[in-house]
Amino acid sequence: MKHEAVVRFLSREEGGRISPPLSGYKPHVKILNEHTSCRITPKNINNEEMGFGIDHEVFIEFQYETQFSDKINERLNIGLYEGKKLVGHGYLVS
Repeated sequence: MKHEAVVRFLSREEGGRISPPLSGYKPHVKILNEHTSCRITPKNINNEEMGFGIDHEVFIEFQYETQFSDKINERLNIGLYEGKKLVGHGYLVS
């Protein structure tokens, strides 16, 4: 199931990624103190690359959400990770 979210990616200077992520990016997401895999695609399909320091409206599709699916609600904070490295953060819109 897809959820709408607003996310911001961290630049290299902020301790994040070296290059901006592209549509279909698959980081790990921390939600409600649990980690799972996800796929991120921009809501605007003309926007292939997602830049740093900008709020992006995206769709997040969780690979496994059975553990927390009944607790998902609006404005729930999320963290995006590559391994142990925080590369972005945001919140769910729906």
